[in-house]
Amino acid sequence: MSRPLIDLLKKQGVLAPGVCVAADTAFPVKNGNYSIVTPLKSGDLEKTSPVLHEAVTRTSNAITSLRQAAEWGMGSAPNVYRALALPLPYNPSIRARRLSTIYRLYNFRVRTTGISQIRSVFQPSK
Repeated sequence: MSRPLIDLLKKQGVLAPGVCVAADTAFPVKNGNYSIVTPLKSGDLEKTSPVLHEAVTRTSNAITSLRQAAEWGMGSAPNVYRALALPLPYNPSIRARRLSTIYRLYNFRVRTTGISQIRSVFQPSK
């Protein structure tokens, strides 16, 4: 599963300059592949220069927060709309249209009700 994604991300023009993909620590990341970023694994901080510890820790925490928000968002929409009780169709274009519709409806629901776990955690003052 990860090999085709890694190969795709190595191609020029797939990602805009300065853009990368945040992945789980279990995702295989080779040295020199800067298109995929992961949080620190245990023991990684000790391998870095002490001068960089604070910056590396902040970056790792930001990646973790980003991934957590994405996981909540990806999990919230299916939970809200599971009452549809419809399996996703096999046809890729119909499947894509159905998923797009579900996430658009979910985003509309969040905007109109203001109920969002992501918003309450990452923007608690609102």
